[in-house]
Amino acid sequence: MKNLRIRIIMALFATGTLFWGCDSLIYDDLKDCPQGVYVKFYSKTPCADDSLFIGNVSSLTVFAFDQEGKLSTTVEQHNVNLSRDFEVLVPVSNGNYSFIAWAGVNEKLGRKSFTPGITTKEDIMVTINSTNGVAERLNNTTERIWQGESPIVFLPNPEEYGSLYKYTAVNLRELTNRVKVIVEFDNVTMKEYDPTKLNVAVSSANGTVRINGTMPMNTPVLTYPSIETKLEGNTGEWNYAMLDLATGYSNKLNITYTGNDKEETVFDGDLIASILLRAVDKGVNLDCENDFTVKFLIKDYCAECWTHFSCAIYVNNWLVHSYSTDL
Repeated sequence: MKNLRIRIIMALFATGTLFWGCDSLIYDDLKDCPQGVYVKFYSKTPCADDSLFIGNVSSLTVFAFDQEGKLSTTVEQHNVNLSRDFEVLVPVSNGNYSFIAWAGVNEKLGRKSFTPGITTKEDIMVTINSTNGVAERLNNTTERIWQGESPIVFLPNPEEYGSLYKYTAVNLRELTNRVKVIVEFDNVTMKEYDPTKLNVAVSSANGTVRINGTMPMNTPVLTYPSIETKLEGNTGEWNYAMLDLATGYSNKLNITYTGNDKEETVFDGDLIASILLRAVDKGVNLDCENDFTVKFLIKDYCAECWTHFSCAIYVNNWLVHSYSTDL
């Protein structure tokens, strides 16, 4: 048998077709032959026909979990371009593996430590930094977080098959949202109202996310600071960047007005249940969109008598709700 291998190797040398590697044709002991999975990355929402490629991200972490759901290994890279051709080789061998990727995590998100053989998909990945209940401000254009999981990939025992490399892909879903809140006073019936007297607050208990992309319940409610505030004429605009919006996490929007020598409520309710979910019937898909413009149009139905006010709410230009207010 050994002489046969030697003759085969000599023949391959003579024809120039010998590739060095782990192969049962050449080696008796294959248990240490390397194996791995090449992972590619794309983004495709349920509403999209084609995949998109995210492009430049500040960081990329790829977790490999075995069939028991335990962490096998991680691969980390920084300042990468998630293009069509980009891929990461994860060195795993002999078993069923799934791969979870996180992209865009930076120093504003506190990362936990991960231990092979102990860490699971349900363990905490990140918690947004906060001070006195106020979340750290995220840039709404450059600081976006992505997460996704691959299908299961099987690699056979290298003692029988030697070196083997397979391919898979991760569909990355964005876990950050931009919310623009606009409050506009009707310029005919409410021209005396001053938008500088408006106060807007957005809060949520969504500051902690697990490796698998889910959020634990009963975490602290955080107030998100406005990234940019514009007050002009009869309109006020507040822009927010925040982590994933999901029902059941105390997603609250509070708007008050202090221009009448007292604090009056314009709106105080659940940002998702009271506003965003109402937009679903209008064509706004929360699984496909991460940018929301929520506009409140306030007017006096009894012009200049200032006794009967109403508020209409629009989400991405769709009218989703209207109600009376005590302004």
